[in-house]
Amino acid sequence: MRSALILVVEDHPINRRMLQAQLAAEGWQSELVATGAEAMQWLAHTRPVAVITDYVLEDMTGVELLHRVRRWEADASALPPIPMILYSGMSLDYLQRESKGLDCTAILTKPISRAQLRQTLAPVLPRKSAATAADAPDDLLSELLQFGYLQLTSLDLSIKNRQWAETASIAHGLRGAAAVLQQKEISLSAAEIENQSRNNPSEAIHEAYARLQHALDRLALRLKANQA
Repeated sequence: MRSALILVVEDHPINRRMLQAQLAAEGWQSELVATGAEAMQWLAHTRPVAVITDYVLEDMTGVELLHRVRRWEADASALPPIPMILYSGMSLDYLQRESKGLDCTAILTKPISRAQLRQTLAPVLPRKSAATAADAPDDLLSELLQFGYLQLTSLDLSIKNRQWAETASIAHGLRGAAAVLQQKEISLSAAEIENQSRNNPSEAIHEAYARLQHALDRLALRLKANQA
């Protein structure tokens, strides 16, 4: 069955909702799924106008999903290929190498702006009337804050136990969510922790942790002021 929806494949709930809000602000409707398996199940009965997939998913990479979609289309569909857009915080060169030969419509690197989405989707989608500006709403920022404080606790434990791979993974997730919501201070602090944990951790990681905590505290004060 044909659909006017864009399928968004993203396992991080904050990133997922922010991308949906950006698409809605441009007049495009979307369906959200968290895994590659869910995407394939959805595609089995509904044909979207485009698919936007993150590179890092719970069960596969976005490139693996792209490969499965193209193989499925070759076996089961006489229709033109579905436009597939890959996005990630990884480097553009790496993503281009990984997706070579798979008919990837476009590649975007995080954080994605409305202008980037508009420019990327314009050739393949009719643009409807745009809605209000898609700045990060306070409810999403509140989710980021709650997520950030939870990750802060996990980071503290992993740093104390010198579990650097876990530290890098936690910081990476927080960095991405903050970047999507344009919370630069939080994103930069998390990125510094991630880089430190991957490359000879030193006492500087504790300073980055303190900066991250202060950045979250400042966001909490700003949200509280907005509610007053």
